Amino acid sequence: MTAPTTRYGVVQAAYWSGFCMVILFASAYLLDAGLSNAQIGIVIAVGGALSAVLQPVVAGAADRSRRVPLRIWAAALSALLLITAAILLLPGLHWLLTAVFFGLLILTVQLLQPLVNALGMAAMARGVPVNFGVARAAGSGVFALVSVVAGWIVASAGAVTVPLLIIGFQAVFLVATVTFVYRAGVAVVAEADVEEPDMEAPVEPMTPARWRRFFALLAGVTLSMASHAMINNYMLQIMRHHGGGAGEMGTAIMIAAVLELPVMMLWSRVVGRWSPGRLLQIAGVFFVVKTGLTWLAPSVHGIYGAQTLQMVAFAVMVMASVYYVERLLPARDRIKGQAYMTMTSTVGSVVGSLAGGVLLDVSGVSLMLLVGTLIAGVGAVLTLVGAESRL
Repeated sequence: MTAPTTRYGVVQAAYWSGFCMVILFASAYLLDAGLSNAQIGIVIAVGGALSAVLQPVVAGAADRSRRVPLRIWAAALSALLLITAAILLLPGLHWLLTAVFFGLLILTVQLLQPLVNALGMAAMARGVPVNFGVARAAGSGVFALVSVVAGWIVASAGAVTVPLLIIGFQAVFLVATVTFVYRAGVAVVAEADVEEPDMEAPVEPMTPARWRRFFALLAGVTLSMASHAMINNYMLQIMRHHGGGAGEMGTAIMIAAVLELPVMMLWSRVVGRWSPGRLLQIAGVFFVVKTGLTWLAPSVHGIYGAQTLQMVAFAVMVMASVYYVERLLPARDRIKGQAYMTMTSTVGSVVGSLAGGVLLDVSGVSLMLLVGTLIAGVGAVLTLVGAESRL
């Protein structure tokens, strides 16, 4: 692994550690602050909705900026995260202000994601030997470790450790990002050092009918991500339903994150055997299976078993969606297409968070997971119809 890949891997690892603390521990922190499940759903949903609107705005501003490097944009957002987490440590903070500031954390950490990815892509475009897949896998690996360790820390020391850990991870991210400097055109790119997808040019023009199929696929992926958000955002409540707690929640998230790694590390072999379109269809079906098994799980260990399907559901969909857009769309539409794909995760999180929070308060975990399974089923049908399996 090259030195630039290692340095970029640190950036990815620090980012996903912070993401883990903000998104996955939102319920633990906000429940402790006195919010209801429905209120937590609103906080997560509003933060996600605002990020969906602002992501293209912030990314576009950073892209057009010639005087401010991309790493400084990322560092500025990280500094905002750090300051906001510090405000949450103020004693006697009203629950409404707690909700507002935690919502700002949710908004900002999601705004950072396209900038983190763009850092690696910009380095690769300038000839720096960065293996994006390996660095992203490092992010998932550390995410897994942080989820389980932080889960036990929060369980033993209390929810106050959530903003403390966010501050620590953002400090690491700030240093790693500001120092991620490279000289354009200096590095010599070796094929083994850089993960470059073998993208085929579209063989057919994008007719109105094919655009309709693409938007059906986007709707399907959005619903799959909504079912995924119901499980991830409310894993603590699911674990408590089965007699577990924050520690078991961290273990469940760790299982899922660890099992993403083989898919990311070996993606070139996977996509060489099956087309991205076919893989999207497979992933859509496995979202139904995963959510259904979570609903039917009789115990904490049943939840652990369902989490193993992360590798053929979420991990496959995330990777295949990038390749599918590159093969489906002409060059002039690919950035727009990738933006649409990225927004499916954010919009899905909004839908899943709102619906999940309301359903939890109305009837509890079982109904939420049943509805999540039905939503994933509709998403799978739309994905099967919308994805062109030959691409």
